[in-house]
Amino acid sequence: MKRFLLFCICALTLPVSASEPASSPTSSMKEIEFLHWWTAKGEVAAFNLVREALDNAGVHILDLPVPGGGGDTAMSILQARAIAGTPPDLVQLEGPSIQSWAALGFLHQLDKVAADGNWQENLLPIARDVNQYQGHYVAIPITVHRLNWMWINRKVLRTYGLAIPTTWDELIDVFARLKKQGVEPLALGKEQWQIALLFENLAFGYGGADYYQRAFINMDPEALNSQITYDILARFRAISQLVKPGMSHMRWDEGTQLLIEGERAFQISGDWVLGELLAGKVSIPDAIGCYPTPSKQTGFIYNMDSFALFDSPRTHPETAKIVSQTLSSPAFLKAFNKVKGSIPARKDITLDGFNRCSVKAKADMLTASQTGQLIPSIVDSMAVSPLVQQATSSEILRFFNDDNMKPEDFILHLQNIPRGG
Repeated sequence: MKRFLLFCICALTLPVSASEPASSPTSSMKEIEFLHWWTAKGEVAAFNLVREALDNAGVHILDLPVPGGGGDTAMSILQARAIAGTPPDLVQLEGPSIQSWAALGFLHQLDKVAADGNWQENLLPIARDVNQYQGHYVAIPITVHRLNWMWINRKVLRTYGLAIPTTWDELIDVFARLKKQGVEPLALGKEQWQIALLFENLAFGYGGADYYQRAFINMDPEALNSQITYDILARFRAISQLVKPGMSHMRWDEGTQLLIEGERAFQISGDWVLGELLAGKVSIPDAIGCYPTPSKQTGFIYNMDSFALFDSPRTHPETAKIVSQTLSSPAFLKAFNKVKGSIPARKDITLDGFNRCSVKAKADMLTASQTGQLIPSIVDSMAVSPLVQQATSSEILRFFNDDNMKPEDFILHLQNIPRGG
Protein backbone atom coordinates (compact mmCIF):
# COMPACT_ATOMS: atom_id res chain seq x y z
CA MET A 1 0.00 0.00 0.00
CA LYS A 2 2.86 2.38 0.81
CA ARG A 3 4.36 1.83 -2.63
CA PHE A 4 1.03 2.49 -4.35
CA LEU A 5 0.54 5.75 -2.45
CA LEU A 6 4.13 6.74 -3.16
CA PHE A 7 3.63 6.49 -6.91
CA CYS A 8 0.48 8.63 -6.60
CA ILE A 9 2.21 11.55 -4.91
CA CYS A 10 5.54 11.68 -6.75
CA ALA A 11 6.47 13.48 -9.96
CA LEU A 12 5.74 11.74 -13.23
CA THR A 13 9.28 11.47 -14.63
CA LEU A 14 11.30 8.24 -14.78
CA PRO A 15 13.92 7.61 -12.09
CA VAL A 16 17.58 7.95 -12.92
CA SER A 17 20.68 6.80 -11.06
CA ALA A 18 22.74 9.07 -8.86
CA SER A 19 26.50 8.99 -9.14
CA GLU A 20 28.61 7.82 -6.22
CA PRO A 21 30.10 10.67 -4.20
CA ALA A 22 33.86 10.89 -4.43
CA SER A 23 34.64 12.32 -1.01
CA SER A 24 35.05 10.40 2.22
CA PRO A 25 34.91 11.67 5.80
CA THR A 26 37.41 11.24 8.54
CA SER A 27 36.81 8.15 10.65
CA SER A 28 35.56 10.18 13.63
CA MET A 29 32.77 11.91 11.71
CA LYS A 30 29.22 10.75 11.15
CA GLU A 31 27.92 10.58 7.57
CA ILE A 32 24.67 11.59 5.90
CA GLU A 33 23.60 11.57 2.27
CA PHE A 34 22.04 14.85 1.13
CA LEU A 35 19.87 14.87 -2.01
CA HIS A 36 19.22 18.29 -3.56
CA TRP A 37 19.14 20.11 -6.91
CA TRP A 38 21.47 23.03 -6.17
CA THR A 39 24.04 23.04 -8.97
CA ALA A 40 24.23 26.69 -10.13
CA LYS A 41 27.06 28.88 -8.80
CA GLY A 42 24.93 30.76 -6.30
CA GLU A 43 23.29 27.55 -5.10
CA VAL A 44 26.64 25.80 -4.69
CA ALA A 45 27.92 28.75 -2.65
CA ALA A 46 24.92 28.35 -0.34
CA PHE A 47 25.28 24.56 -0.20
CA ASN A 48 28.90 24.93 0.87
CA LEU A 49 27.63 26.69 3.99
CA VAL A 50 25.53 23.60 4.75
CA ARG A 51 28.60 21.42 4.37
CA GLU A 52 30.71 23.73 6.55
CA ALA A 53 28.10 23.98 9.32
CA LEU A 54 27.66 20.21 9.51
CA ASP A 55 31.40 19.54 9.30
CA ASN A 56 31.85 21.80 12.32
CA ALA A 57 29.15 19.79 14.11
CA GLY A 58 30.90 16.49 13.33
CA VAL A 59 28.66 15.36 10.45
CA HIS A 60 30.03 14.77 6.96
CA ILE A 61 27.81 15.19 3.88
CA LEU A 62 27.87 12.65 1.09
CA ASP A 63 26.70 15.09 -1.57
CA LEU A 64 24.05 14.00 -4.10
CA PRO A 65 23.46 17.06 -6.33
CA VAL A 66 21.03 16.51 -9.19
CA PRO A 67 20.99 19.02 -12.08
CA GLY A 68 17.58 20.49 -12.88
CA GLY A 69 16.36 23.82 -11.53
CA GLY A 70 12.80 22.62 -10.95
CA GLY A 71 13.83 19.57 -8.91
CA ASP A 72 11.80 17.02 -10.91
CA THR A 73 14.77 14.72 -11.56
CA ALA A 74 15.82 14.85 -7.91
CA MET A 75 12.30 13.85 -6.86
CA SER A 76 12.38 10.94 -9.31
CA ILE A 77 15.58 9.70 -7.72
CA LEU A 78 14.02 10.09 -4.28
CA GLN A 79 10.93 8.06 -5.13
CA ALA A 80 13.04 5.30 -6.68
CA ARG A 81 15.28 5.04 -3.63
CA ALA A 82 12.38 5.25 -1.19
CA ILE A 83 10.59 2.41 -2.96
CA ALA A 84 13.81 0.39 -2.84
CA GLY A 85 14.06 1.01 0.92
CA THR A 86 17.27 3.07 0.70
CA PRO A 87 16.25 6.74 0.86
CA PRO A 88 18.91 9.40 1.40
CA ASP A 89 19.22 10.79 4.90
CA LEU A 90 18.58 14.47 4.17
CA VAL A 91 16.47 15.79 1.28
CA GLN A 92 15.57 19.23 -0.05
CA LEU A 93 11.74 19.33 -0.21
CA GLU A 94 9.08 21.92 -0.97
CA GLY A 95 5.44 22.47 -0.08
CA PRO A 96 2.76 19.75 -0.04
CA SER A 97 5.30 17.04 -0.84
CA ILE A 98 6.46 17.33 2.78
CA GLN A 99 3.07 16.22 4.08
CA SER A 100 2.90 13.50 1.42
CA TRP A 101 6.19 11.93 2.51
CA ALA A 102 5.24 12.31 6.17
CA ALA A 103 1.89 10.58 5.54
CA LEU A 104 3.82 7.62 4.15
CA GLY A 105 5.87 7.42 7.34
CA PHE A 106 9.25 8.36 5.90
CA LEU A 107 10.13 11.50 7.87
CA HIS A 108 11.68 12.06 11.28
CA GLN A 109 9.64 14.08 13.75
CA LEU A 110 11.48 17.19 14.91
CA ASP A 111 9.23 18.32 17.75
CA LYS A 112 11.98 18.41 20.38
CA VAL A 113 14.27 20.55 18.23
CA ALA A 114 11.31 22.72 17.24
CA ALA A 115 10.38 23.26 20.88
CA ASP A 116 13.96 24.06 21.87
CA GLY A 117 14.18 26.59 19.03
CA ASN A 118 10.70 27.98 19.71
CA TRP A 119 9.74 27.45 16.07
CA GLN A 120 6.06 28.05 16.71
CA GLU A 121 6.80 31.58 17.86
CA ASN A 122 9.81 32.44 15.70
CA LEU A 123 8.89 31.04 12.30
CA LEU A 124 7.16 33.18 9.71
CA PRO A 125 3.45 32.21 9.70
CA ILE A 126 3.67 30.80 6.15
CA ALA A 127 6.51 28.49 7.25
CA ARG A 128 4.65 26.80 10.11
CA ASP A 129 1.95 24.63 8.59
CA VAL A 130 3.89 23.53 5.52
CA ASN A 131 6.61 21.98 7.71
CA GLN A 132 4.17 20.11 9.96
CA TYR A 133 2.10 16.97 9.58
CA GLN A 134 -0.72 16.16 12.01
CA GLY A 135 0.64 18.73 14.45
CA HIS A 136 4.24 17.48 14.37
CA TYR A 137 7.19 19.23 12.76
CA VAL A 138 8.68 16.94 10.11
CA ALA A 139 10.94 19.30 8.13
CA ILE A 140 13.39 22.11 8.83
CA PRO A 141 12.24 25.48 7.44
CA ILE A 142 15.13 27.12 5.58
CA THR A 143 14.19 29.75 2.99
CA VAL A 144 11.37 31.87 1.65
CA HIS A 145 11.89 32.70 -2.04
CA ARG A 146 10.10 35.49 -3.88
CA LEU A 147 9.10 34.35 -7.37
CA ASN A 148 7.66 37.55 -8.85
CA TRP A 149 10.92 39.36 -9.53
CA MET A 150 11.83 41.13 -12.78
CA TRP A 151 15.62 41.32 -13.21
CA ILE A 152 16.72 44.04 -15.64
CA ASN A 153 20.03 44.87 -17.30
CA ARG A 154 19.94 48.64 -16.82
CA LYS A 155 22.61 49.34 -19.46
CA VAL A 156 20.60 47.63 -22.20
CA LEU A 157 17.50 49.71 -21.46
CA ARG A 158 19.55 52.93 -21.31
CA THR A 159 21.19 52.11 -24.63
CA TYR A 160 17.82 52.05 -26.37
CA GLY A 161 16.20 54.83 -24.35
CA LEU A 162 13.62 52.56 -22.72
CA ALA A 163 11.96 53.14 -19.35
CA ILE A 164 11.38 50.50 -16.70
CA PRO A 165 7.92 49.03 -17.51
CA THR A 166 5.31 49.23 -14.76
CA THR A 167 2.46 47.31 -16.45
CA TRP A 168 2.34 44.12 -18.49
CA ASP A 169 1.31 46.05 -21.59
CA GLU A 170 4.31 48.34 -21.15
CA LEU A 171 6.54 45.30 -20.67
CA ILE A 172 5.29 43.68 -23.88
CA ASP A 173 5.82 46.96 -25.71
CA VAL A 174 9.42 47.13 -24.45
CA PHE A 175 9.97 43.53 -25.56
CA ALA A 176 8.71 44.43 -29.05
CA ARG A 177 10.92 47.54 -29.24
CA LEU A 178 13.98 45.51 -28.25
CA LYS A 179 13.19 42.86 -30.86
CA LYS A 180 13.08 45.56 -33.55
CA GLN A 181 16.60 46.56 -32.48
CA GLY A 182 17.77 42.96 -32.78
CA VAL A 183 17.97 42.44 -29.01
CA GLU A 184 16.48 39.32 -27.42
CA PRO A 185 14.32 40.73 -24.62
CA LEU A 186 13.90 37.85 -22.18
CA ALA A 187 16.25 35.28 -20.64
CA LEU A 188 13.96 32.25 -20.81
CA GLY A 189 14.77 28.60 -21.42
CA LYS A 190 12.50 25.95 -22.88
CA GLU A 191 12.15 24.06 -19.61
CA GLN A 192 8.54 23.62 -18.57
CA TRP A 193 8.99 25.15 -15.13
CA GLN A 194 10.58 28.33 -16.49
CA ILE A 195 7.70 28.96 -18.89
CA ALA A 196 5.08 28.09 -16.28
CA LEU A 197 6.70 30.53 -13.84
CA LEU A 198 6.46 33.30 -16.44
CA PHE A 199 2.73 32.56 -16.79
CA GLU A 200 2.27 32.54 -13.03
CA ASN A 201 3.86 35.98 -12.80
CA LEU A 202 1.59 37.30 -15.53
CA ALA A 203 -1.62 35.75 -14.19
CA PHE A 204 -0.94 36.90 -10.63
CA GLY A 205 0.22 40.38 -11.61
CA TYR A 206 -2.51 41.10 -14.14
CA GLY A 207 -5.42 39.49 -12.31
CA GLY A 208 -4.48 40.06 -8.67
CA ALA A 209 -4.17 37.63 -5.79
CA ASP A 210 -7.88 36.99 -5.27
CA TYR A 211 -8.43 36.18 -8.94
CA TYR A 212 -5.31 34.00 -9.05
CA GLN A 213 -6.37 32.07 -5.96
CA ARG A 214 -9.86 31.42 -7.35
CA ALA A 215 -8.88 30.72 -10.96
CA PHE A 216 -5.67 28.70 -10.71
CA ILE A 217 -5.56 27.26 -7.19
CA ASN A 218 -9.26 26.61 -6.56
CA MET A 219 -10.10 26.23 -10.30
CA ASP A 220 -13.31 28.18 -9.75
CA PRO A 221 -15.22 27.96 -13.10
CA GLU A 222 -16.48 31.54 -12.94
CA ALA A 223 -13.01 32.99 -12.41
CA LEU A 224 -11.33 30.63 -14.85
CA ASN A 225 -13.81 31.46 -17.62
CA SER A 226 -13.74 35.21 -16.94
CA GLN A 227 -12.58 37.90 -19.35
CA ILE A 228 -9.51 38.36 -17.15
CA THR A 229 -8.30 34.87 -18.10
CA TYR A 230 -8.76 35.64 -21.80
CA ASP A 231 -6.87 38.93 -21.37
CA ILE A 232 -4.02 37.11 -19.62
CA LEU A 233 -3.82 34.43 -22.30
CA ALA A 234 -3.75 37.08 -25.05
CA ARG A 235 -0.73 38.71 -23.39
CA PHE A 236 0.93 35.34 -22.76
CA ARG A 237 0.53 34.53 -26.46
CA ALA A 238 1.98 37.93 -27.41
CA ILE A 239 5.03 37.30 -25.20
CA SER A 240 5.50 33.80 -26.59
CA GLN A 241 5.48 35.06 -30.18
CA LEU A 242 8.09 37.67 -29.32
CA VAL A 243 10.51 35.43 -27.42
CA LYS A 244 10.14 31.95 -28.93
CA PRO A 245 12.40 32.59 -31.95
CA GLY A 246 15.32 33.44 -29.64
CA MET A 247 14.79 30.67 -27.10
CA SER A 248 17.03 27.67 -26.48
CA HIS A 249 17.24 24.79 -24.01
CA MET A 250 19.21 26.88 -21.54
CA ARG A 251 19.11 26.47 -17.80
CA TRP A 252 17.92 29.40 -15.71
CA ASP A 253 21.46 30.17 -14.55
CA GLU A 254 22.67 30.24 -18.16
CA GLY A 255 19.90 32.78 -18.78
CA THR A 256 21.18 34.84 -15.86
CA GLN A 257 24.65 34.86 -17.41
CA LEU A 258 23.19 36.17 -20.68
CA LEU A 259 21.42 38.87 -18.66
CA ILE A 260 24.72 39.86 -17.03
CA GLU A 261 26.45 40.01 -20.41
CA GLY A 262 23.71 42.16 -21.96
CA GLU A 263 22.63 39.42 -24.36
CA ARG A 264 19.19 39.58 -22.72
CA ALA A 265 17.49 42.61 -21.19
CA PHE A 266 15.10 40.92 -18.72
CA GLN A 267 14.75 37.77 -16.67
CA ILE A 268 11.48 37.03 -14.86
CA SER A 269 12.34 34.52 -12.18
CA GLY A 270 12.75 33.96 -8.46
CA ASP A 271 15.40 35.39 -6.18
CA TRP A 272 17.70 32.43 -6.75
CA VAL A 273 18.80 34.78 -9.56
CA LEU A 274 20.06 37.13 -6.84
CA GLY A 275 22.18 34.32 -5.40
CA GLU A 276 23.69 33.75 -8.84
CA LEU A 277 24.41 37.46 -9.29
CA LEU A 278 26.01 37.67 -5.86
CA ALA A 279 28.20 34.67 -6.63
CA GLY A 280 29.29 36.42 -9.84
CA LYS A 281 30.07 39.61 -7.89
CA VAL A 282 27.65 41.62 -10.04
CA SER A 283 26.57 45.04 -8.77
CA ILE A 284 22.95 44.63 -7.68
CA PRO A 285 20.69 46.54 -8.02
CA ASP A 286 22.95 49.12 -9.71
CA ALA A 287 23.92 47.08 -12.79
CA ILE A 288 21.18 44.46 -12.68
CA GLY A 289 18.04 45.96 -11.17
CA CYS A 290 15.44 44.02 -9.18
CA TYR A 291 11.83 45.09 -9.65
CA PRO A 292 8.62 43.29 -8.73
CA THR A 293 6.95 42.08 -11.90
CA PRO A 294 4.04 44.38 -12.79
CA SER A 295 1.15 43.90 -10.40
CA LYS A 296 -2.05 45.68 -9.37
CA GLN A 297 -0.87 45.72 -5.75
CA THR A 298 2.33 44.99 -3.87
CA GLY A 299 2.06 41.24 -4.30
CA PHE A 300 4.35 38.40 -3.33
CA ILE A 301 4.43 34.88 -4.81
CA TYR A 302 6.51 32.54 -2.67
CA ASN A 303 7.93 29.11 -2.37
CA MET A 304 10.06 27.70 0.43
CA ASP A 305 12.93 25.26 0.73
CA SER A 306 12.89 22.82 3.61
CA PHE A 307 15.26 20.04 4.66
CA ALA A 308 13.64 16.75 5.65
CA LEU A 309 15.36 13.92 7.49
CA PHE A 310 14.27 10.55 6.12
CA ASP A 311 14.15 7.34 8.12
CA SER A 312 17.14 5.83 6.38
CA PRO A 313 18.85 2.67 7.67
CA ARG A 314 22.01 4.81 7.88
CA THR A 315 20.57 7.57 10.06
CA HIS A 316 21.15 7.41 13.81
CA PRO A 317 18.71 9.44 16.00
CA GLU A 318 21.60 11.38 17.53
CA THR A 319 22.87 12.31 14.06
CA ALA A 320 19.40 13.48 13.08
CA LYS A 321 19.28 15.64 16.19
CA ILE A 322 22.66 17.26 15.44
CA VAL A 323 21.69 17.94 11.83
CA SER A 324 18.31 19.47 12.66
CA GLN A 325 19.72 21.62 15.46
CA THR A 326 22.57 22.88 13.29
CA LEU A 327 20.53 23.68 10.20
CA SER A 328 17.69 25.37 12.09
CA SER A 329 19.92 27.70 14.10
CA PRO A 330 19.41 31.44 13.46
CA ALA A 331 23.12 31.93 12.77
CA PHE A 332 23.14 29.31 10.02
CA LEU A 333 19.86 30.50 8.50
CA LYS A 334 21.09 34.08 8.34
CA ALA A 335 24.37 33.15 6.65
CA PHE A 336 22.69 30.73 4.25
CA ASN A 337 19.90 33.02 3.07
CA LYS A 338 22.26 35.97 2.67
CA VAL A 339 24.21 33.95 0.10
CA LYS A 340 21.21 32.20 -1.47
CA GLY A 341 19.36 35.48 -2.16
CA SER A 342 16.33 34.40 -0.16
CA ILE A 343 14.64 35.40 3.11
CA PRO A 344 15.13 33.37 6.30
CA ALA A 345 12.08 31.35 7.32
CA ARG A 346 12.38 32.77 10.86
CA LYS A 347 10.93 36.21 11.57
CA ASP A 348 13.41 36.93 14.39
CA ILE A 349 16.40 37.16 12.00
CA THR A 350 17.35 40.67 10.94
CA LEU A 351 18.53 41.38 7.39
CA ASP A 352 21.45 43.62 8.26
CA GLY A 353 24.18 42.98 5.72
CA PHE A 354 21.75 41.50 3.17
CA ASN A 355 21.49 42.82 -0.38
CA ARG A 356 18.97 45.63 -0.96
CA CYS A 357 16.85 43.32 -3.14
CA SER A 358 16.37 40.93 -0.21
CA VAL A 359 15.47 43.81 2.11
CA LYS A 360 12.92 45.02 -0.45
CA ALA A 361 11.52 41.50 -0.79
CA LYS A 362 10.92 41.14 2.93
CA ALA A 363 9.23 44.54 3.13
CA ASP A 364 6.97 43.60 0.21
CA MET A 365 6.22 40.23 1.81
CA LEU A 366 5.07 41.91 5.03
CA THR A 367 2.89 44.35 3.06
CA ALA A 368 1.44 41.52 0.98
CA SER A 369 0.61 39.50 4.10
CA GLN A 370 -1.41 42.45 5.43
CA THR A 371 -3.30 43.08 2.16
CA GLY A 372 -4.09 39.50 1.12
CA GLN A 373 -1.54 39.54 -1.71
CA LEU A 374 0.74 36.82 -0.29
CA ILE A 375 0.22 33.73 -2.44
CA PRO A 376 1.97 30.32 -2.63
CA SER A 377 3.30 29.31 -6.03
CA ILE A 378 1.43 26.70 -8.05
CA VAL A 379 4.22 25.95 -10.50
CA ASP A 380 6.95 25.79 -7.86
CA SER A 381 5.51 23.19 -5.54
CA MET A 382 3.74 25.24 -2.88
CA ALA A 383 -0.01 25.54 -3.57
CA VAL A 384 -1.15 22.21 -5.04
CA SER A 385 -0.20 18.54 -5.12
CA PRO A 386 2.69 17.42 -7.37
CA LEU A 387 0.26 15.79 -9.81
CA VAL A 388 -1.82 18.96 -10.20
CA GLN A 389 1.33 21.05 -10.47
CA GLN A 390 2.69 18.88 -13.28
CA ALA A 391 -0.58 18.80 -15.17
CA THR A 392 -1.10 22.57 -14.90
CA SER A 393 2.45 23.37 -15.97
CA SER A 394 2.12 20.97 -18.91
CA GLU A 395 -0.97 22.80 -20.21
CA ILE A 396 0.78 26.17 -19.81
CA LEU A 397 3.70 24.86 -21.86
CA ARG A 398 1.35 23.56 -24.57
CA PHE A 399 -0.39 26.92 -24.90
CA PHE A 400 2.95 28.75 -25.02
CA ASN A 401 4.32 26.51 -27.77
CA ASP A 402 1.17 26.03 -29.87
CA ASP A 403 -0.08 29.24 -31.50
CA ASN A 404 -3.15 27.37 -32.72
CA MET A 405 -4.32 26.32 -29.25
CA LYS A 406 -7.44 28.30 -28.37
CA PRO A 407 -7.89 29.94 -24.96
CA GLU A 408 -11.13 28.04 -24.38
CA ASP A 409 -9.29 24.73 -24.93
CA PHE A 410 -6.64 25.73 -22.41
CA ILE A 411 -9.34 26.63 -19.88
CA LEU A 412 -11.19 23.36 -20.48
CA HIS A 413 -8.02 21.33 -20.02
CA LEU A 414 -7.32 23.03 -16.68
CA GLN A 415 -10.88 22.36 -15.51
CA ASN A 416 -10.46 18.67 -16.33
CA ILE A 417 -7.37 18.23 -14.14
CA PRO A 418 -8.27 15.96 -11.19
CA ARG A 419 -7.98 17.99 -8.00
CA GLY A 420 -7.80 15.21 -5.43
CA GLY A 421 -4.64 14.51 -3.45
